[in-house]
Formats: sequence, C-alpha cells, structure tokens
Amino acid sequence: MEKEIKTRAFVRAAAIFVLMFLLICVSAFVKYRAYGSFNDNGRDYSLILALAGSGVCVLLLLVSLFTYFIYSRQTMIEKTKELAAICTAVVLSCVVCIGVSALGLFYMPMALAAFVLVPLSARRDVFIANIVTNLIVSVILLFESIMGSKVEAIPVVAMMIIGIFTGSIVAYTMSDVVRRVIYVMRGIAIGATTLALLFVSSLIVNTFYFVDEIGFLCIPAFGQVLVGLLLQPVFESVFNILTNTKLTELTDHNAPLIKMLINDALGTFNHSITVASFAEVCALRIGENPYLAKACAYYHDVGKIKNPTFFSENQSGYNPHDELLPEVSAKILRAHTTDGYELCLKHHIPIEVASVTLQHHGTLPMAVFYAKAKKLTDGDVDINEYSYHGETPVTKIAAIIMICDACEAALRARNKPTGAEVEAIVGGIINDRIARRQFDNCDITLRDLNIIKHTITGLYGGLYHERVQYPSGKAGGNA
Repeated sequence: MEKEIKTRAFVRAAAIFVLMFLLICVSAFVKYRAYGSFNDNGRDYSLILALAGSGVCVLLLLVSLFTYFIYSRQTMIEKTKELAAICTAVVLSCVVCIGVSALGLFYMPMALAAFVLVPLSARRDVFIANIVTNLIVSVILLFESIMGSKVEAIPVVAMMIIGIFTGSIVAYTMSDVVRRVIYVMRGIAIGATTLALLFVSSLIVNTFYFVDEIGFLCIPAFGQVLVGLLLQPVFESVFNILTNTKLTELTDHNAPLIKMLINDALGTFNHSITVASFAEVCALRIGENPYLAKACAYYHDVGKIKNPTFFSENQSGYNPHDELLPEVSAKILRAHTTDGYELCLKHHIPIEVASVTLQHHGTLPMAVFYAKAKKLTDGDVDINEYSYHGETPVTKIAAIIMICDACEAALRARNKPTGAEVEAIVGGIINDRIARRQFDNCDITLRDLNIIKHTITGLYGGLYHERVQYPSGKAGGNA
C-alpha cells in the first residue's frame, strides 16, 4: 500500500514537470517566432534549431530539479502541493522574463520566483528554484542569440548573474520574515541592490545609458517585490500552503475561533496560551516550526467551546460530572477532539493545525472516569469505553502538544511543586505515553523527548516562580 502511494506521488510529480516543460517550450516558441528576427525564407531552420537546442537544455535543467526533489525532498514529492507551488512560480517567472525580454533584457525581473516563494518554501528550495529559473531563461535567450537574433549574449549572462545573486539574497535574508512590512522593507533594499548591479552592468556591457533608463529599470527592480507580495496570498490559498505569516494570523486574538474561545471558554483559552508557551519553545529546541506549534496549541482544545462547563479549567466550584454516569462523562470529554476538528474545518483552519485536535489525546484512557466506573460495577470494565478514540500523533508537533497539554494540566493541579517534582511529573507523562505506544506513528526520538522534558521543566520555573515580597507587601515588578 505504501509503495503504491509513493508510486502515485512520483507519477503526479513527473506530470507536473512534464507540464512545466511544455509551458516553457511554448513560451520560448512564441518569443522566437514573434521577436526572434530569424530568417523567414521557406523553412526557418534557425528557429527550429534554436527551439530544439533550448528545449534539450531546459529538459536537462528540469530533470536536474526533479532529481533534487526526488533525493533531497521526498516528503515534498509525496505531498505534491508545495512542489506544485514551486513549479508554478518557476514557470510563471520564466514566462514573464521571456516575455519582458522582448522590451529589453535589463527589464527582466529575474528574481521574481524567489520573491514569490520565500515565505512558502524552505530556504534551500527557494535558492535552487531561483537558480534553475535564471538558467532556463538564460538558455532560451542565449540560443536565440546564437541562432542569429538581435539578442546579445553578454547582457544575457549579466542578467543571469544578477538574477542568481539577488535571488540568493532573497532566499537567505527573507526566509524568516513573518511581518509583511519587513518583507517590503528588505525587498526595497534588495531592489536598490539590483539597481546598483544594473548600473555596473551598464558600464561593462555598454548597451544602454543607465541615467536615461533608470526610470524604466526601477519597474523590474522594485516591481518584482510588490508582485511577489501580491502573489503570495494567492499561492497560499490556491495550493493550501501553511506559511509563518498565515500561522501568525491564526493566533491573533481577533481570529474567529480564538474570539469564541475567549468569550465562551476563558479557562480553556488561558490553558491554551500556557500550552503554547511551552510548545513553541519545545519545537524551537528540537528544530521544528515554533509558529506551527503555537497555532496548534491555540486550537487543540477549541472543541471545548461546545460544552465549556464540563471541563475543569472553566468550572468555578460546581462540577456537572458529579451528577453524571462515568460513561456519559467520558463521551462528553471524548467529543471535544472531534468537535474541535469539525469546528476547525468549518472555519477553514489548515489541516496541519486541525488534525492536532484529533491527535493531542491519541488513544489515551480517561483515568478518572475509568476508576469511577470500576467502583460502580462489580464486573469488568472495558477500558476502550473510557479512552479517547482519536489518532495517535503523526508529527513531532502533535507529539509536543500531547506532552505539553498533559504537563500543563498536571502541574496546574499541584500546589507549588519543587524542581525535582516538576521533572518527575514531566518525565512520568512522557514515559507513560511511550509505554502506551502513542509515539509509534511519528518520528520523534528519545533525544527529542529528553530535550522536551528539560525544556518544560525549565519553563515551568520561569513562568510560575514566586515573586519577591517587598516591604509594602506588593510583589516586586522587576523580580
């Protein structure tokens, strides 16, 4: 079954690259035919040779890119959507550059693919995609030059170097940008760098006068920043890609589900914030995305909105479970995972976040109600009736939320535990999850779990340390 899934993913990826090749070849043919200035006497062998030569080179470049994804980014091949976004950005950038080259080589936005992809993909993927884009455009234009067109080879090479250089700067300086205003500010700085490089190129190739052309050159230099900014949310939506910017927006307290949590289940909201403070640091310490961990923590208990008073953090003295049979109580508690998942889907929360609502309790038993049921009956009690029926964590982030959720609840129930007690509680929770095989479906390691244990222990002391009492009787504000 797994082999069949991988085969289908491989076929989908191959189909994407075949489509890329066809689209780029069509754009090259249109450019050659409309603006190539080839001889038009009978059969245009120059046009045919230029198209054949550039087609072979483009094919080799795309095969190299495909090989990179196959051997270095296997998970991307299997998920497809991010791969499709990268390939679309590459094709779009190639088509735009090839089309704009008819107006002038120095007007081409050679780093456009990098500006579009930088918040959507990993840094190295943006770097590789930008290089391949520049090579494809350069190959097509160089063959046009070789086969007798008016296009000059030296400016083509100059623009390729500028595109690779500026695109690399984009990949390595803007991959961690979350706020769009920072993206624009850095983009403007890179645009100014592009203009400076164009000025140097004008001195070297001597094909245009920079001062006369500077107004037009500002359009590709700075325009690609704005075009990239406009296209990013489109790519996010069309390909359903979860970016750090999107994750930050999800954790805004004005987000619809978060507002509902604040209004209807304030105790759960407070619990979720504390879980988030643990989870994002744990994720950072083991090399996972802290923005994703924070968002998952904010939404993991959102299903409690439907029955908030049945959960201890929202109770103020009265516990409705005291009047219910344990099987009824277990059913109500169990439902908050599926209720949360349905709410997330209804409000278009990305599946990477929504799925954690089902996974954060895995298949763990509800010990309190199981013990209560055993006291009320003389026969055997099926523990499955008092367990969660969700999925066990399939990602490290889901495992982190499972641990942090349980640790926050257990530590909150204790009255000022010592450091040794905190470590014992956290270690016991992790060992219990290991023993119950909750981490069998995710690739979290014992080393990761050990880091998580020490991180939560250290964070608990920082969050709940007792403040120094000053003579006035008020806690010191700087303690």
